[in-house]
Amino acid sequence: MKGLVKCSAILWILLGAAVWVGAEPVDSLRATNYVNDFAGVLDEATQARLNDLCHQVEQKAQAQIAVAIVKSLDGQDTLTYAVALYQKWGIGAKGKDRGVLILLATQDHKYWTTVGYGLEGILPDGKVGGFGREMVPLLKSGDYAGAVTLMTARVASVIAQ
Repeated sequence: MKGLVKCSAILWILLGAAVWVGAEPVDSLRATNYVNDFAGVLDEATQARLNDLCHQVEQKAQAQIAVAIVKSLDGQDTLTYAVALYQKWGIGAKGKDRGVLILLATQDHKYWTTVGYGLEGILPDGKVGGFGREMVPLLKSGDYAGAVTLMTARVASVIAQ
């Protein structure tokens, strides 16, 4: 009986921890704009500026930039999660694949940028990785708005050129 009570207590603790982390399965995420802050870390002004920038990129360069900020990656690695979300949301025009997904998981302390095939020539892994390294100090200080703005602006600048 003691073993059953102990096991039950452990299960409740694990269940509570899973709920507390706020895991967000890809299937549950619905994009409502270019910038989707499911973690609630961006102010409205930052979201408006970034949505406007992403809209301009789409209008002028026929490329889409999407930003997803989640609390947790639902136990998945960043690459798997980001690619699944990129595909689910259909970022970039079908056939041209000119899209970029900037993903940030606040509680997991992870980020990833997925670039569609149509933009890989101008946004190779090394360049995007450099942008990510630039934003690390901002992330470490908790400046999510600054970090996401930096990454989005860098990507938009390269696409605009």
